[in-house]
Amino acid sequence: MSRATTTVSTLVIFVLALNLRPAVTSLGAALPDISVAGGLVAAVLVALPLWAIGLGGWATPWLCRWVGTHRTVTVALVGLVLSLAGRVLGGPVELLVGTALACLSIAVLGTMLPLLAQGSAAFTFGLGVGSTAGALVTPTAVMSSSWRVALGVWATTALLAQQVWQRTPGEFVSPRRAPGTVRASALTIHFGLISTVTFLVMGWLPGILRSAGVPSTTAGACLALSMAMGLPMMWLVPGWTRRWRNQTLLVVVLATPNVIGVTGLLLAPAAAPWLWAAATGTGMGALAFALTTISLRSKDSSVALSAVVQGVGYVIAGFGVLVCGWLHTGTGTWRTPLMLVLAVLLGQMVSGHIAVFRRTPAPAPAPAPAPEPAATQPITVHPQDDAPEVAA
Repeated sequence: MSRATTTVSTLVIFVLALNLRPAVTSLGAALPDISVAGGLVAAVLVALPLWAIGLGGWATPWLCRWVGTHRTVTVALVGLVLSLAGRVLGGPVELLVGTALACLSIAVLGTMLPLLAQGSAAFTFGLGVGSTAGALVTPTAVMSSSWRVALGVWATTALLAQQVWQRTPGEFVSPRRAPGTVRASALTIHFGLISTVTFLVMGWLPGILRSAGVPSTTAGACLALSMAMGLPMMWLVPGWTRRWRNQTLLVVVLATPNVIGVTGLLLAPAAAPWLWAAATGTGMGALAFALTTISLRSKDSSVALSAVVQGVGYVIAGFGVLVCGWLHTGTGTWRTPLMLVLAVLLGQMVSGHIAVFRRTPAPAPAPAPAPEPAATQPITVHPQDDAPEVAA
């Protein structure tokens, strides 16, 4: 027997959401110091999480039907623990494979959470806290020990979440087929473009600043600031998503800080790195908007809508991030990739408008007036022949 997902406590949702980003943000923060990740390996490491998360999202409904929704989350958490611990035990192959497996686990967990959260801000806020922690703690751990310790320590957070989840018994609603509508397709593209910008910031912001002459410690701190600025947005935006009537305006408002930050990184990255970092972090409210929209719409289509939007969206983002990495490698500068990001932000606003725009239904035609009943004429009956005769 299934039970309502609203019985999952806010604390459990928060603890689970904490594990959705440290595997990625810690990698971005430590990437310049990872001795086995040079050149093309670094570019693949930034794009790989998106492809892995996309594939994992597609597989989630099947896994739910096979083992059940509760065990699906358990499998994801166990896989995350093992992959985060294993990816730091060898060279580039182990790092790539471990990162891919970790992101597959994150994909399953991330696809299930909109179903469990049902629009709760604990979901997006936990994601923001995890992103910030991964960016803030990792550089300190690298300096005090090594990149292997700095990345491997996040397995303990996943292990904690697994223990918490084991104490949350019960089964949840089973997946149903996702609706194939224009708005669902636009939401998928919108999510993919948002994820492109988000993962570029998490993966490349320190590198962009360092290539402009910003000291490595300052560049790492700017990434941490960017993640921290996203925290209040991750908390506030779910409520805004439910209350704002003009959703298109909200889409534009949430994209604007990223436009400012990316433009600053393009024109004068070393002039005000803290400002550009703060702007890109504030722009992460767009991710909270997309995830909350998925969560609210998943009330009707269950995990299937989340799987489609996140699965296809992350694959789109993976190609976007990889193209930016190739452009950087080919040109030796960040100018062309950042110009591409500005184009992506424009597409983000257009697709967001289509995803949330609701046409005002045409007024129903007024019903035709009922025909008046025909006037009846009195009938006179002559007693002599009993035949009816119409009176004059």
